[in-house]
Amino acid sequence: MVTTELLGETLAIVSAIFWAVGASVYKKGLESTDVWSGNLMRTGFTSVGFIIFMLLKGSLFKSLAALNFTLFFWLFISGFFAFFLGDILYLASLNEVGVARAVPVSSTYPLFVALWAFLIYRAEIGFLLIIGTIMIVFAIKLISEEENGSKESRKGIIFALFAAISWSLSITILEYLTNFLPSEAVAGFRFIIAFLLVSAVVKKRRFNFNRSSALWIGFGGMVVLVTSNYTFVEAIRIIGSAKVAPVSSTYPVISAFFAAVFLKEKLTLKIILGTLLSVLGVLVVIIS
Repeated sequence: MVTTELLGETLAIVSAIFWAVGASVYKKGLESTDVWSGNLMRTGFTSVGFIIFMLLKGSLFKSLAALNFTLFFWLFISGFFAFFLGDILYLASLNEVGVARAVPVSSTYPLFVALWAFLIYRAEIGFLLIIGTIMIVFAIKLISEEENGSKESRKGIIFALFAAISWSLSITILEYLTNFLPSEAVAGFRFIIAFLLVSAVVKKRRFNFNRSSALWIGFGGMVVLVTSNYTFVEAIRIIGSAKVAPVSSTYPVISAFFAAVFLKEKLTLKIILGTLLSVLGVLVVIIS
């Protein structure tokens, strides 16, 4: 018999695997388009995917009927920081420094979730939080060190770090939203909001669309994002973010494997050590 705890943990593992695969899929798609056009395809395809998913589950119209100003406001804020600002920074980072460097740095968002808890709720800063923070700082230093010390490398790491900050702001709102809406509605509505925001930006720029980018970052992104976001939000609804975060935070290690195998990215000793140190640091922060 599958327990509630086991179901939640299994969903968290599934989300981690699809997040890891997603980084390589997005990087492949960005080879033939720019980050804004890429994110428009990601959010557009994924919005359609979630609408179909909600129609099949019969939750679309019930969720729309449950919306009020307060819920819409927090959906907008969460969608803005997650899939508009956060993901644009993330895609830009992938473009600049590749999967192996961008993912470990951007995955440090639990540290910033803890920071918001301290600033907003005056949560106690314990010894483990300090240790975890030091580990993450050293991890970022290791990952960001390149032989040529290029400007693009530094910029890519900064993009990844700010993506983590943006995602952390979004995540703090998720548990509140899942109290009132099903997981697929929380994820789907936020993608629709992000799609509309990205559309407004791309309208003033050139939309770079082609078959390769549509296949990888559009359709591929939809499969990855619908699966990963639904399982992640559903896992949080079932067992809470405190139990989901340690499981889902392991995805940088899986991402590094996919980057090496499918994208042929070079995994240096510093990247490997930095990735492992980042994951351990995040786990220490979560435990704290």
